[in-house]
Parts: sequence; structure tokens; C-alpha cells
Amino acid sequence: MISKINAESKIVTLIARIEKAILSTGNNGSNYLILNLIDKSGRIEARLWNSIEKDVEELKSGLIVKIEAVTNVYRQQLQLKVNSYEIIDEKDYKKHNINEEMFSISAPINVESHYEKLIDFITTIDNETYKKITLAILKQYEVQFKTFPAAVSIHHNVVGGLFWHSYSLLMGAKAIREVYKYADIDWELVYCGTILHDIGKVLEMAGKNASEYTDVGKLLGHISIGNTFVSNKAIELGLKDNEDVLKLQHVILASHGKNEYGSPVEPLLIEAVIISSLDSLDARIYKINDELSKVEKDAWSSRILSEDGRSYLNHNKKK
Repeated sequence: MISKINAESKIVTLIARIEKAILSTGNNGSNYLILNLIDKSGRIEARLWNSIEKDVEELKSGLIVKIEAVTNVYRQQLQLKVNSYEIIDEKDYKKHNINEEMFSISAPINVESHYEKLIDFITTIDNETYKKITLAILKQYEVQFKTFPAAVSIHHNVVGGLFWHSYSLLMGAKAIREVYKYADIDWELVYCGTILHDIGKVLEMAGKNASEYTDVGKLLGHISIGNTFVSNKAIELGLKDNEDVLKLQHVILASHGKNEYGSPVEPLLIEAVIISSLDSLDARIYKINDELSKVEKDAWSSRILSEDGRSYLNHNKKK
């Protein structure tokens, strides 16, 4: 398992799924492959130096591979140098005592039970427009909402990550309501906005183990897709030209906070400010924590692009 590999492991044998294979060229002009590997215990980067055309053709995203490798620490992060590899076909899974579920990381919550709690909570909402639209969209895309990741790499890129991220925002919103009770806030709009802010990812992501975005996702983006979901459901439910529909669309369209971060519009409702702030906070905590988990105590993480290239100190990692 990936989680058991450390710098002292030296030579390792590992069976993992290739999340992504990236062809690169070294300073000496020779090609090499960067393999992002995953199993249920974690992720690790491996490199196949002096790759030939056969390697590039064989090592594709989604394949299960058995590798013989040596460990290496580069910029305080553990890597593998691949000495040899074997592609494992699905028909040979039994021979290797493996199955598909062994090569995905799942959200650390019980999605099924929390989804039931989520639906029960939505049914208590008084605003019929928010409630009907939210329930109708979730009913249509229940399987994807519960299983898809929230992103390819930036945050919550695990099976069930989309639900986990959305549910975390809802819990965060509920937790701060008492703190900001002095403010005039439509909390039901906030709640439904947290649930639906990323719902377009059910079409943007290419499955529960997505390492790429779909063509629809690349061309339209999840924010535009989510806005369309709300608009279409409003028409379907006879709620067209409803002011509450407009507000629900706005908090989705403004969920990334700024135009340069991908929001078609910036927050112009206080509820949109809350949702975009919670969204950013949850994504940042996940990404920073994930990078810190890859380094030892008192070491610095690699530079995180989504954090303007900053590194973070792992000052309190538990052994």
C-alpha cells in the first residue's frame, strides 16, 4: 500500500492505478514519464526515466499497474523511480488478489447516511422555491452527486468528494448562523446555495475516478452548468420568473467569488459572499492539509499553485 512506503523502504513492489501519465523531457533531452499513482491508502508520484514509445503507449490513465521501484526524496517529498512495470488486465485481477475498489480514495464520511440527513434537512426548509428546485436536482443526479469527486486535483479529488465538499459547506453555514444572528441573512438561500453551488460537476467530471474533465465541462464549466440546472428546473416546476430562482442562480454564478477565479459575476448578495467564502475556505483547508500530509513533521510542503505558490510548514503532524 502507498501509505506504508517511506524513505527507508528503498526497493518496493506496488500495485496501483495510474491517475495520470505525463510525458516530459529532461535537461539531457531524453523523455521520461511522470506517473501519478493511487490506491485506497493514498497517492504517490513515480517517474519512469528514459521512457520509450512503447512506455508512452502502454502507460495510460485508469490502468492498474504493478511496478518495481526504488524510493527517492525530492524537495522533501517521497517519489518512486520505476525500474520495471507490468500492466494488469482486468481478467487477471483475481490472480493478483485485487479488485477495482482497492484503487480509489473515498471521502472519510458515510455518504449514504449523511445524504439521507441532507434530504431530511432540505424538506424542513420553508421557502418552497429553494426546496423544490434543490430536491428535484438532487433526485435527478443523486448517484453522481454522491460518488463524483469535487475536482481533478485542486480539492476533494476523492470518490464522494463532491458530496463531502458540499455537505461540509452546509455544516459550516449552519455553524456560523448563531455568530451572525445580528445580520439580515436569508439562511435558507445560503443552505441551498451550499448544496447546489458545485452541482454542475455531475456533468463536468468524467466519472467517480475522474482524472480529466468532460468535453461539456471544458466547454461550459460547472458554474454555467449548475445555473442552467436551476433555470431548467424552475421552468419544469412552473417557477419561471420567480425572484427566488434568480437569487439561487446568482449564488451559484458568484460561488468562486471573483471573475478572475471563474465566477461569471461577483457576489452581490450577502448570501453569495457567505457561500463563496465557505467554498474557498473548505477548498484551501483540504489542499493545504493534503500537501502537508506528504511531508514529515517540521518539514515544508511543496509549493501549492492554488496558494500563489506558497509552501506551508508541517509543525504538528501526528505520528
